[in-house]
Amino acid sequence: MNEISYLRVSVTDKCNLKCFYCRPDNSEFVPHEEILRYEEIARLVRAMTRYGLRKVRITGGEPLVRPQLEELVRMLKEIPQINDVSLTTNAITLARHAEKLREAGLDRLNISIDSLKPDLFFQITKGRLEDVLEGIRVSKKLGFDPIKVNAVIVKGLNEDEALDFVEFGAEYGVEVRFIEMMPIGGEQINWSEEKVKPLDEIKRKIEEKYGKLIPAISIGSGAARVYKIEKLGSKIGFITPISNPFCDGCSKLRLTAEGHIKLCLRTDEELDAKPVIRYGSDEELDSFIRKVLIEKEISNQKIVKSGYAFSDCRRIMTSIGG
Repeated sequence: MNEISYLRVSVTDKCNLKCFYCRPDNSEFVPHEEILRYEEIARLVRAMTRYGLRKVRITGGEPLVRPQLEELVRMLKEIPQINDVSLTTNAITLARHAEKLREAGLDRLNISIDSLKPDLFFQITKGRLEDVLEGIRVSKKLGFDPIKVNAVIVKGLNEDEALDFVEFGAEYGVEVRFIEMMPIGGEQINWSEEKVKPLDEIKRKIEEKYGKLIPAISIGSGAARVYKIEKLGSKIGFITPISNPFCDGCSKLRLTAEGHIKLCLRTDEELDAKPVIRYGSDEELDSFIRKVLIEKEISNQKIVKSGYAFSDCRRIMTSIGG
């Protein structure tokens, strides 16, 4: 039976932005009473450490819209086997929360920025770029390192900003991750192959200006292929779920805000964990996790056999958890 080393935990499906590829206009939120409590999340994480879990990433929606998130961070950091707790955020309100998160023990930050042009950033997200930049500045002063910036590259929209992002990463001391747009959300999301910018083309463009990229490693690099730009002394990464899948041997699971274990972004296959987390005995929870591990292995094999296809991904990204 395979182990699971990494769990992405969504604490809410609500978000204070409206990115077009993530949250459609007609999206409905999960009722409050259906959302897992922090204690319930911590119970599942503690049980999963028996099967290799060591890293937890907190996601949303936008996780910082949920009150007292630092309490969950503290609970997770108190679990001896968990050695890395990170957060993915749009950083709109990060400047207000960063200090409490740092004090609670949060290790790392991933911040989503899809454009460095304030007008285009607003067009994509309906938010203010300056709020995000202030969140980065505050977090750097508090000692968060590394801070990673995720940029979803959409052909014909922001692909011309690749070099700007490279310079931004060097200037702010952050690691930029370029991500291909994925067909998640089914008919609710306006996705097409024409919108996917293969990141090999972005990589070539960067190398034309800065020279050969050197393969590197980075803390918590996960799905990213990471490189160092020697000329700038900075790192960048590429996440290529469309043009160059990275699924083989995957040991990652996702927990949705309402308590479903999602096996992979490429499929809507899920297992409902909430009943056993909320009402089950420790033995029942352990048995459930064993079932999840078996289903995860089967799912991995099916995805490889399908040629890494995205099949029936009707859930929108805000309800999955990044």
